[in-house]
Amino acid sequence: MDKKTIAIIGGGNGAHTMAGDLAIRGYKVRMFEQTQFIGKLSALASTLTIHCTGAVAGDGKIEMLTDDIEKAIDGAKYIAVVTPSFAHATIANMLKGKLKKDQIILIYPGGFGALEFKKALGDECPVIVQTNNLPYDTRLNGPASVFCSGKSPVSIAIFPSEAPRDMLDDVMEISPYERIYQDVLECDLSLVNPSVHSGPCLINIGAIEQQDLRGKFCMYEHFTFGAAKIDVAIDQERKAVGAAFGYKLTPLEDFCKPRSGKDVTWQDIYMTMHGEPSLTPITGPDSIWNRYLTEDCPNGLVPWSELGKVAGITTPVMDGVISVYSVVHERDWRGIGLKTDKLGLDGMTVEQIKKFLKTGKKN
Repeated sequence: MDKKTIAIIGGGNGAHTMAGDLAIRGYKVRMFEQTQFIGKLSALASTLTIHCTGAVAGDGKIEMLTDDIEKAIDGAKYIAVVTPSFAHATIANMLKGKLKKDQIILIYPGGFGALEFKKALGDECPVIVQTNNLPYDTRLNGPASVFCSGKSPVSIAIFPSEAPRDMLDDVMEISPYERIYQDVLECDLSLVNPSVHSGPCLINIGAIEQQDLRGKFCMYEHFTFGAAKIDVAIDQERKAVGAAFGYKLTPLEDFCKPRSGKDVTWQDIYMTMHGEPSLTPITGPDSIWNRYLTEDCPNGLVPWSELGKVAGITTPVMDGVISVYSVVHERDWRGIGLKTDKLGLDGMTVEQIKKFLKTGKKN
């Protein structure tokens, strides 16, 4: 296996940026996109070049773009899954029977991905490294072209957590990290997006729906006092869930750097959102069906709330957001979302889950 050969699974903003960034830095990059979406990447198919500007700058020449996942991963030491979390189960099932045990799966960001991959792959599941966030603030600004407004270190977790860590130097080179969590569940409970996006999306549903009349919507510019207060309430609930599993979670503190030096306040969040140059230029959501709602709710808030039930922790604000989104979208997000059965954790206690996260085995 060539550790400088990397397969990027995905064809969106983050996947394009990571592929371009790594190609510029000398990696041999293969990109995979599902057959039903690959037609949208005709510009990249013809040139195999991703034009990057901003925090990542240059023209990254990739080795291939393919809808053959086996071809994409062949000989690649690292397989980087850079997709929305709602695609994780699909990708995991596509990889079943095609992986080698000495390959490493990287998930950017995790979003309970390691647990979904383990459930799908069973005993053939290799070691997984997942992150709490995408390392790029980025958007496609044209065919095979991205503008990256910011690049920052991530935090990571390993599944199973007792796996050897000899690959971490390679992971650091691919995408710098600043912390290693106890296990992937601490990472999943430390995701930034479901707490940061929920407040402003809920408050601004009307504005998001009216974009054809009002022009571009920039969520971070529309970040209100009320939105920040909702985010703090969600964060407090997920911290309580985390504490029941033995974690001291600090995702918003890491994101906002509170002025008090202690817990983050709604004022800290508000000031960060209106003062961070890498965030304010980002447009969207452009629809109530944007992933800021349709990913963060079923793949973030729902599993957080369900883990709360396992641990005996109530989550009324999360549950309220899930209920409102279910009404707005006319979908049962709790039923659709990542409940414990979809994560391979159904019927398990807190102690049993902790042991599984360490060993990767249920017996």
